[in-house]
Amino acid sequence: MDYSKFVTAVLEQNRDVLNEYSVVISKVLVKFLLVRMDASLEDAQDSAQNTILFTIEKIKNDELQHPDRIIHYLFTTAKNDYLKNQEKIKEQNYDQIPEHYAKEGDQLNKLLNEERQSILKKCLTKLKEKQLKYITYWFKHPRAETEVVASYFGLSINNAWTKKHRIIQVLKGCVEKNINK
Repeated sequence: MDYSKFVTAVLEQNRDVLNEYSVVISKVLVKFLLVRMDASLEDAQDSAQNTILFTIEKIKNDELQHPDRIIHYLFTTAKNDYLKNQEKIKEQNYDQIPEHYAKEGDQLNKLLNEERQSILKKCLTKLKEKQLKYITYWFKHPRAETEVVASYFGLSINNAWTKKHRIIQVLKGCVEKNINK
């Protein structure tokens, strides 16, 4: 798709083409944020909308240097908007120090989690290369829609779901076998 037509539509104030491209660009940006940034659907939609509005203003003010590279600009702006919003969420301003400032010790839980992680890593090494690549993708993108993963690996949605759950069953069996030793 020629995204430079989006720039032309903004400059010519062609609302029909602008609306058409905004819908397409919004979908592309949402998928990008879901897959690459592991964003929630709501956060991805907000950042996509902010990006489109911000970009339209940049185009109107003639501040966009390379209109032919608009899609790269959109991806970068969406990613930055998402990260900026995530940082705002993390910020906590306390007028007073909370009563329960210190957490209870959780060393035992950390040790158990470390042991489980080490067993899982050991079990991952026993997978075939394709299985490891597939399940690693899922670990990196736990909120990814099956449709997106299926498209990424060139599979049907049913095959993608089945493959994921078969690999999980293999890993689960391996972990249980090694924990009970």
